[in-house]
Amino acid sequence: MPGLTTPGGAFKRIKRFQQVVSVFAKYGFGQVLNQVHVWECVHIERGILKRECSVPELNIPQRLRLAMQELGPTFIKLGQLLSTRPDLLPRDYISEMKKLQASVDFIPADVIRAIIESELGKPIKELFESFDDKPLAAASLAQVHRAVYKSKQVVLKVQRLNITEITEADIEIMRSLAGLAERYYPALYSVNTVGLVNEFAEQMKKELDFRMEANNLRRFAQNFEGDDTIHVPEVYMDLCTRRVITMEFLDGINISDTKRLRDEGYNLQLIARRGAILGFRSTFEYGFFHADPHPGNIIVLPDNIIGLVDFGMMASLSLRDRERLAKLVYFITIHDEKRVARALNELMESEDIIPAEDLESSMSAIINDYSDVAAGELKLAGMLFAMMRAIIAHGGRLRPQMLWVTKSIAIQEEIAHSLHADFNLMELGKPFAEKIINQKLNPFGQSYGFYYWLIDALDTVRDLPYDIGVVFRELRRGRIKIEFEHVGLEPLRSTIERFGNRTSLSIVIAALLLSSSMVVTAKVSPYVGDIPLLAFIGYISSIILGLILIISIVRRK
Repeated sequence: MPGLTTPGGAFKRIKRFQQVVSVFAKYGFGQVLNQVHVWECVHIERGILKRECSVPELNIPQRLRLAMQELGPTFIKLGQLLSTRPDLLPRDYISEMKKLQASVDFIPADVIRAIIESELGKPIKELFESFDDKPLAAASLAQVHRAVYKSKQVVLKVQRLNITEITEADIEIMRSLAGLAERYYPALYSVNTVGLVNEFAEQMKKELDFRMEANNLRRFAQNFEGDDTIHVPEVYMDLCTRRVITMEFLDGINISDTKRLRDEGYNLQLIARRGAILGFRSTFEYGFFHADPHPGNIIVLPDNIIGLVDFGMMASLSLRDRERLAKLVYFITIHDEKRVARALNELMESEDIIPAEDLESSMSAIINDYSDVAAGELKLAGMLFAMMRAIIAHGGRLRPQMLWVTKSIAIQEEIAHSLHADFNLMELGKPFAEKIINQKLNPFGQSYGFYYWLIDALDTVRDLPYDIGVVFRELRRGRIKIEFEHVGLEPLRSTIERFGNRTSLSIVIAALLLSSSMVVTAKVSPYVGDIPLLAFIGYISSIILGLILIISIVRRK
């Protein structure tokens, strides 16, 4: 049975799978499970799949929401994730998924105390000056309590008992169902249901290890050190384990409480702008951003300072993906559908790249449709989701990281909309996109990256004689055959001469660039501006020689 053979837990997982099937059948999804051959994964009585729906008066989205609600925390979390994916689900499904809220009981204080003492290895009275048995908040994965540590107000997030085991079992079931769905509904390949579950599983794994959250918190704080518009709570690493995390208590107002913010004189426009800038900076500058920046995780502190909590769901973007995303955002802002299509191609996960010309008409229609939306209304996320739907319609799919970026932007736009902000999020993000693009074009803006590029180029030139020798050895062995028409050897001799001259010139240029960069790194005086004179002469010489090489190549074409 795929995914359900973990030693010691197989029986419980089989029973859970049967329970999941039974609940979905109860809400009228038995026929769907029958069509995907659910019995291939778990033994199930076929009669269960034919049972009557218990709530026939409700529509399909409502029944799906009730089924996921009944199945508990993991399915609720998945539903909440799907509520941010309008590229996959119709609007009525999105509305229902947004209603999913975990209905949880408070964990008794003695159980919480036992978990904390077991994880931290000491009695609570030795660890904290005071500990509040009354929970500050409770969620499906953890419960939060206030305490005083070294005269500072702190909060402890304590993981629920057995929640990791429950989540892992449910994810295996989701993965099995997703695999069956793709097998018997080939159209779902573009949706990538298995990939969606795998990405969800990865995020849940991170969210259930509070040590990773503590590290995320420290990393994010380092990125924004010195920024007085943002406050990241201090984390106490000596009081953090896999199941317990201790951090500074932020005493502020939740960003969703707009009435209280307005009554107490906060600047809602400034708060919305700061929140959006925070999102763009974390995405474009650092490639490390909140994957779930919902209002419950954002606290407004005095002086309109943005405070962030809950760093369990974070996402990362490589520099290359940030550059690709920057191009996409920039080309959207200048309405260049041709380059938008190309940028989307670079962000795709599928191997078969969709021809840009096939996407151009779709991109043009989407950009024009959203260009007519008023500046204060939701815009960028809706446009990105529309583009994702177009890609799926053409049989492609984007990398999972891009889905988290779009989800994050969508939530930012919803928050800005709730604060009645009248700025255009797309225009606000344009300078950050331009900065990434300009850095890529300016080698002096990233000297070490340029230095390593030069090393690679020099290695390529240095290895060229060996590579040519390999070609000739293969020719002698008869493994490479070349057919040509002999019309005289003079043109061939001239070609070889030109090749040798250009190779020599390329080596000289690479050497000049590399040595000049080393002089820059060594900071050898005198200087021309901020660049050492020797390096300046080397760069100018390499530019002149490069132009000569380019001109000679172009003239011979």
